Amino acid sequence: MSAVTSSVDRVILVHGTFAAETDDAGNSWWQEGSDTWDAMQRKLPKGTELAAQSHVFHWSGENSERARIKAGQDLLEIFREFEEEGICYHVIGHSHGGSVIWHALRMAEIQNLWLPRLRSWATVGTPFLQQQTRSRWSLINGINIFLALILLKPAYVTFTQLVQYSIASLTGGDVQVLASNNDSQIVQVVRAPALRLLEGLGIPIDKTGANIQVGSFDPTQGDSLVAHMLTTPQGLTIVFVAVLYIYILLNLAFFFLSPVLESLRLRAEKRLEHNCSNRFRDRWMGIWSPDDEAINSLKATLSLSMSFVAKMAPRERILFSDSLALISRPYYWILAPIFNRYIRPALDGVIRTYIAKTAQGNNRPAAEVVGVSPIPAAIQSQCADYPALPGWLNDQIVESSNRYMVDLAPKLRRLLSSTCILSGLDAFGHEISGRELVHTSYFDHPEVQSLLAMHIAWSINDVPQLLRVSRGDQRLMDWYQEFREAAGRPIVSSILKAAEQQNKIPLIQPRRRKAA
Repeated sequence: MSAVTSSVDRVILVHGTFAAETDDAGNSWWQEGSDTWDAMQRKLPKGTELAAQSHVFHWSGENSERARIKAGQDLLEIFREFEEEGICYHVIGHSHGGSVIWHALRMAEIQNLWLPRLRSWATVGTPFLQQQTRSRWSLINGINIFLALILLKPAYVTFTQLVQYSIASLTGGDVQVLASNNDSQIVQVVRAPALRLLEGLGIPIDKTGANIQVGSFDPTQGDSLVAHMLTTPQGLTIVFVAVLYIYILLNLAFFFLSPVLESLRLRAEKRLEHNCSNRFRDRWMGIWSPDDEAINSLKATLSLSMSFVAKMAPRERILFSDSLALISRPYYWILAPIFNRYIRPALDGVIRTYIAKTAQGNNRPAAEVVGVSPIPAAIQSQCADYPALPGWLNDQIVESSNRYMVDLAPKLRRLLSSTCILSGLDAFGHEISGRELVHTSYFDHPEVQSLLAMHIAWSINDVPQLLRVSRGDQRLMDWYQEFREAAGRPIVSSILKAAEQQNKIPLIQPRRRKAA
């Protein structure tokens, strides 16, 4: 049973990659007491406050899809808590903090949680990664399943033999040998290293006919196999090797199975994304600049074309010692064409993929990033008309970043002249304010703060606050109206007229949405 609805809405702030801090209070935009925190608190509608103290959201900030998914799970738990306590809430995420919010909403859709008290969510400079995976019937999935089964069968056979022989020993049944040559050839091949290890440890291996006797256990002496295995050095060695053997096989099998299972899971999530978009799209607002460095650099990872592996070619005779390399010329004549045409491109592809995945933080098995956008792919597929920040505001942010970037040059020179580059990098990192980049300076601009406050005011139907925040700059209201039209929930004309009269600027009529 849910509690009585609280009269105060909470606004959860979610930081992005590499922005984690352990303290709730601090100077970061999302920390209590920071300049952005105080400015946002003043602009929020009455009855709305930033989530403080135990509800300040923390996550690792690692550039990792696993970390973002884990943070999404933690954020969803806060949503659950607010839902159960009857508290309405809003969420604002910067950079991959927006990805964390989207993961939380996707998980809510998977768990069929409606989140009726989520009134609005906003993302600022978020590079949403569009992922795709292979078909469930792909050749790679088939090969992975085949290899996993090859590894699972010997583990299963070894385990069942140990259990069967132990039970037979306890019940007085026929105690057989611990291995058999009648097993399939695959089982024998995979089992061979374990038998060699036992031989190396001094355990006798007796191959007689179709049977393999492991150890010197003799059931005619009256001892049970269980007692022999658990009380004698020889038995304990056999148990240790058998358990280690099964453990290694299971790990290898799961290594091949995990991409298959993850590809199936990812395909299921993609099917539900459309429903997630339908449920939460009208409560979303996205703020981004066309000059956002993080978004643009991640887009660039989709088409890396540089080469990292040098061509194989004989060295020119420049150094005195190069004369000794003349003898290797036939080696280059034979191997260089093969290496340069086939092996080098393959190695380059592997390196480029590794670099791209590292930059993207894409460590989810079987997932490939095929697109980067400031709009979630499922929302963008339903409407691609969402506007970026208006040109005048974008220019203002870029110009401000450029001014701070000029101040960065002397600091960079000091870094390059530092006797210890590592200590210099640490000092350099502390001197960067974040205002040098568009991506990290959104919240330094009151207009961005006003747009976020306007979105929250609109979501709770606080018309006076919506008008108050936009007072003096009709352009903010015009842009927000354009965004709301794209979301399918435009601001009613009476509010627009009130804003026009308040700001004494001729009203820009809402544009008609294009027919689908």
